[in-house]
Amino acid sequence: MIARFIHAERNTIALLLLFAVCSISSAQSKGLESGRQEFLDQIQEYLPDWSGGIIVTYETSGNAASIRTAGYDAINNAWFLASHSGCAGRAIDGWHYRAGADDKELADMAPYFGELISIAEEIPWCFLIAMRDNPEMVVDAELMDDGVWSVLYHAIDPAQIQPDRAPWQLKVDARTGHVLSNQGTDPNSSPAVEFDWEGTPLGLRVKSRTPFTRVRTRLDMNANEDEFLPERVFQRMKEHKIRVDQKLSALSSGYVQNESGEWVADDSTEVVQPYNDLVTRRFRVPLLIAGGLVILIGVVQVYRRGRAA
Repeated sequence: MIARFIHAERNTIALLLLFAVCSISSAQSKGLESGRQEFLDQIQEYLPDWSGGIIVTYETSGNAASIRTAGYDAINNAWFLASHSGCAGRAIDGWHYRAGADDKELADMAPYFGELISIAEEIPWCFLIAMRDNPEMVVDAELMDDGVWSVLYHAIDPAQIQPDRAPWQLKVDARTGHVLSNQGTDPNSSPAVEFDWEGTPLGLRVKSRTPFTRVRTRLDMNANEDEFLPERVFQRMKEHKIRVDQKLSALSSGYVQNESGEWVADDSTEVVQPYNDLVTRRFRVPLLIAGGLVILIGVVQVYRRGRAA
């Protein structure tokens, strides 16, 4: 009898423990889901009211050559990215297109999941717009003690995600909705891209995964619809390629571009004009005299042979 009682007590305790574990797990899951849903519900309030398109250009300065221009038109849901190596975008009429820098014309591009992520590091509002339009890309969101949302997300279709794929981490100021940084959570990920909102209506990239940290930025917060025409984006790509090619040519000649955009000789490189180096300048007169004598001797020899004939 006592043995049965002890056995029953053990079963009861085991059931209580199991119930407690399940309750904690359920509470945690609800907590995670509530944080995620709270963030998603907040996104629309974070986004500004646009009266036109946004276009931003990042151009490396110094001894690097790279140009990227991104544009987003919230009213028409159009976007583009044009660089010295290619372009892509969604036109106002919904056509998706792309081209390489050496292509003669634009080609069709298939729409893809979370496509605004393509320009989000140039226009950080697009992180939030992509998550608003594709909430399934958000894995989790947690409001930290410092008032910053830590958002884990995938930038590809969830149906194509491998189980071991590490998500990205986006940090968002919970008060203003400003995107502060974006970084992969994989241990081998590149450094975070950070954004600075001080004195600008659009967060500007202050740190990048590329080694080119010195950039000049041009920002247009009220861009005309014509700037989003596919042919204009294609033209912009060609202009960027020409500009980068010209810069590479100048760099190979020993010149660099300073912070103000002026071309100056690199202090570490001795730049000289052809046939104007130190050795040539030192022996220029003797060489000219010697060359003149050789020519004179040749003329005399030709004259003598003519007389002898």
